[in-house]
Amino acid sequence: MRNLKLTIEYDGSSYYGWQIQKDKPTIQGKIKEALEKILRESVNIIGASRTDAGVHALGQVANFKTERNFPEEKLKRALNAILPHDIAIVSVDEVPLDFDSRRWATGKRYKYRIFNRDTPSPFEYKRSWFIPYRIDIESMISASKFLIGTHDFRSFSKIERGSGIETVRNISSIKIERKENVIEITFMGRSFLRHMIRVIVATLVEVGKGKLKPENVKEILEARDRKSAPFLAEPYGLYLERVYYEKTP
Repeated sequence: MRNLKLTIEYDGSSYYGWQIQKDKPTIQGKIKEALEKILRESVNIIGASRTDAGVHALGQVANFKTERNFPEEKLKRALNAILPHDIAIVSVDEVPLDFDSRRWATGKRYKYRIFNRDTPSPFEYKRSWFIPYRIDIESMISASKFLIGTHDFRSFSKIERGSGIETVRNISSIKIERKENVIEITFMGRSFLRHMIRVIVATLVEVGKGKLKPENVKEILEARDRKSAPFLAEPYGLYLERVYYEKTP
């Protein structure tokens, strides 16, 4: 028995997220289908992050166990030959049998991209959230400071009260910077709740537009109520950049 780790890039625009869903195209489903075609055995793929529909990845990690003695480089080439053009296997590495891509992760880095000018770009279509209004990133930076550290992020999540899911998380850093017409927001943390980053981004954008004050973000956080926070930011601007398996920066 061998345990193989995959590092994966994908454009999530055409998929219903990472996790396999009946009768819907997903990243996990496409990779499982390709692996079983090559290896001629059933495989169970564990992903480090269950990215939502439309979300992209530059460094998703997954692992699976196999009885086949298939060379890693050969397997990578075979997978890339039959996978759709919007999914790519960057590397295949043998890891200890007890390695679990989700449970062993020590941190994750996500980036959210906002395309900010008065006209859209065909090259940014489904690659970023298009916002044609002026955004004050200094106000966004001030607001983001209230979110750094360990907090109950229930207000920024889809998690319902009484679900039994722990909503306390730690964000170690949020970096916001403008690069010409693109605003990039980078998040570092151990783990994130479902929709957490997209709700935070939407909230920070409302601050950038002047519809909320930076201190309102602290009030929303402390409310621990999803109804107190704004809508969801578009999924197309979100990228899973890296999963860490060592001490995070």
